[in-house]
Amino acid sequence: MKILWESDWQGARIEQSITHLSWIHQPDKPDHGLLGVGTDSGSVGVTLTDFRPTPDDLTRYNFNLRGHHSAIRMVTWNRSQTKLASCDATGIIYVWVRNDDRWSVELVNDRGVKVSDLAWSPCGGSALICYEDNFVLIGSASGQRVWSNSFPATSSVTCGVWAPDSKQLVLGFSTGTIQVLSSQGANITERSFTEDRLNQMAFSPVRGKDKEEEWTLAMLTASNKIIMISAYDQINSLVYRSPFQVIRMQWNFDGTILAVINSNNELVMLDTNCRVIHRERVSVSEKGKALIPAPVIAPRLTAFTWAHQGNVVILAAAGCLTTGRILFGVPSLFEIVTYDLWKMMGSSAKKVDKLPIPLKEMNALRELDHHVIRCRIPRPQELCSYVCSVVDARCYCTIRPLARGSHTYVLCFEHLGGLVPLLLGRQVNRFLPQFQIFLFQSSPCPISLAPGSSAQVEDVNSIVRASNARNSLWRRSKRQLRALMSKHVRPTRPDTRLLQVSSNVWCTRFNISSLSPTLLPSFLGQVIYKTSVLHLQPRQMTIDLAVLKKETGKDLPEVEGGTTHLTSSEQGLTSEERQFFEKILLECLSLRAAINSSNFGKPLATPTPPPPPPACQPSTSKAHESSTQTTPISTRTIESKHDVTSMASSVSTWHEEIETLAFIDGDGAMDNDKTLLVEPALKSGWDAMEMQASKKDAEVIRSHVDKLASIAEQLSKRHGDFNVKRDKASINKMRSQMKTLLRRVNEIEQKVANGDVKTEVRQLLSTLKEMKKALGEGVPKSGRHPESSCKIETMSNKTPFWNEQNQVYQLDFGGRVTQESAKNFQIELDTKQVLQFGRIEGGSYTLDFRYPFSASQAFAVALASITQRLK
Repeated sequence: MKILWESDWQGARIEQSITHLSWIHQPDKPDHGLLGVGTDSGSVGVTLTDFRPTPDDLTRYNFNLRGHHSAIRMVTWNRSQTKLASCDATGIIYVWVRNDDRWSVELVNDRGVKVSDLAWSPCGGSALICYEDNFVLIGSASGQRVWSNSFPATSSVTCGVWAPDSKQLVLGFSTGTIQVLSSQGANITERSFTEDRLNQMAFSPVRGKDKEEEWTLAMLTASNKIIMISAYDQINSLVYRSPFQVIRMQWNFDGTILAVINSNNELVMLDTNCRVIHRERVSVSEKGKALIPAPVIAPRLTAFTWAHQGNVVILAAAGCLTTGRILFGVPSLFEIVTYDLWKMMGSSAKKVDKLPIPLKEMNALRELDHHVIRCRIPRPQELCSYVCSVVDARCYCTIRPLARGSHTYVLCFEHLGGLVPLLLGRQVNRFLPQFQIFLFQSSPCPISLAPGSSAQVEDVNSIVRASNARNSLWRRSKRQLRALMSKHVRPTRPDTRLLQVSSNVWCTRFNISSLSPTLLPSFLGQVIYKTSVLHLQPRQMTIDLAVLKKETGKDLPEVEGGTTHLTSSEQGLTSEERQFFEKILLECLSLRAAINSSNFGKPLATPTPPPPPPACQPSTSKAHESSTQTTPISTRTIESKHDVTSMASSVSTWHEEIETLAFIDGDGAMDNDKTLLVEPALKSGWDAMEMQASKKDAEVIRSHVDKLASIAEQLSKRHGDFNVKRDKASINKMRSQMKTLLRRVNEIEQKVANGDVKTEVRQLLSTLKEMKKALGEGVPKSGRHPESSCKIETMSNKTPFWNEQNQVYQLDFGGRVTQESAKNFQIELDTKQVLQFGRIEGGSYTLDFRYPFSASQAFAVALASITQRLK
């Protein structure tokens, strides 16, 4: 016997730990099956498997079933009815059944007592449940109780199993005895084969021609002995003693081989005579081909199952998974050489075309690249291209917070009942909601030292003294050393930022823009919300989305600066928040300076004319240079000659005529001032009223600007010594102040755009635009963005229907949403659903999307909805 192990692949690891595995074939599809997975997070997975390479039909292949709130202890299939039963650590049992393209809960069993064993009968008509309080229940597949019994407390019921004919069942006790009962609860016989506690039992299927008698019952004891019997009255049983703790055992589908996994990460195969026919140490922690890094220390095996009629074995260790194909008997030389050559090529047949070998051998090498478990998760080197382009198949994802109460979210691909992270969305501004989306970068957990470890060495015979000062000095030196290593020694990581989601103050318009111009266009989309008064009606969403092309080979450019490090929100404000407040303060001060420089809104004082220069005195060069509106000398000379000629023929007195002379050093500004003073008196009554209105508007604008400056100064002082733990309540105050700020900016803009004020303070318009842009009001309203070369699709959310009985709005989310929320929505394009977002337990959300959304754009739209301060 030889096992051909698959290569490490992108779906070989999930974040959660796998606690149990169970497989069943699909009756309508040969060489296809369903793998049931239980995880420590309480999620149950149902994933399709293919024994042979199959073209991707773009249908859904994985289902993450939610309902449990504690770790899953066991999952088991009803093979005749294709039902899956799952049991968690608290004793709650769910029975899942498939309806079209979803799995739903058919039955729930909860006695409030932990379950020690759960098994379906081979015919699928009944289920056996053993509880830790010695209560045994037999129920039908439809949920009806057949019979139940409570056994004495002298010995505990530890396990139970059905006989192959489904007419009998066997219970194991802590005293080492077994009790055989009929399916109706009648006692048939009782035997004792050991004095140790029985932990597990496994009945083999019937085998041979005479299928009524040939079976084998394997019993695992607490001392790691496996006892095999072929009849209840057998005197001499067969025993296998394992040197390591046995974790799980299971018979193959024809009942000829018992597979055992132990704590030494070994897979041991036993025949019906308890002889070892194969032993192999399994490694499940290879590196480099999965998005989740392999653990530093190899985890212990936790789960095992046979698959595809005993031709495949699937093993799990924590969150790692490995699959192997079994070659029974003595493998041929061709199979051995092909497998060894494939291993020498790096467990990949990508470069097989370069080998000078026949076509048959090439195809044999390509078949080894096939993975039994279906998966559409991208490889690490293809992750950037995957999230920056649209994909053909519908994607089913989960958004979870990075930590409880955190403003950082992770977009994860659902796989095998667990999650595989793809993108990281971090809120960099809490006052003006703003997110930045990164490629998820994970690293293996380093081996941590014991707390309080130190390099100090002291004499044990010396006087006992406090060493707090030395400890603090050592801690400071360690921090300085780590900072020095991080700055000069550690290699810089590439900047993994992809895009940014920015909002206005009201959280009604979100703009999605690129932070990586080499990978994504500058404009990626925008989301516009319309809400009713008091939120009594559902929100209306309009999405303008730039449709990205399907491309391959994209990779992040190397940046010398490395990854952007953001300040932790627990220590104060992030760098983006500080820059935001500094920009607002700068724009307010610029607006105030523009008002002051134009003397706008101030009352006009009557200017006093300068004293006339002495008669017949030529102007000095200094006076000539200081005048900005002086008439050229030649012109002035001609005008003076004309005035003298007219004066000779005049009958007026000399002192009246001298007032009309134009001096060479005359200043035209004085004439302008006279005109400015005299002109209002010459205006009509209607014009005078307009001038008074302009003055009033100017005074209002100046008061608004003064208020803006004071609010900006308050925000600056407030954010200077901001601390989340101390000033958590001040976040809402700062948000309300920014809303007041925007209201006043809008009022100023309206005043500036009215009447004569617009001509006098036209220079303020650019400052107002910059101010509104700083407050998030600078995004385009709708339609094609001028900077976008992509096709723009405009979509809206599906209107929910009103349930009169429950008095709520509802949508059919296909069982993907478990909690009601105003944030739940569905987006449609041409009457087809293209995006679905909804709330689930634990502060997480589900996100399903397809064309025209890419993963990064769908995540950005979801973050815009998460930002909404709604229930």
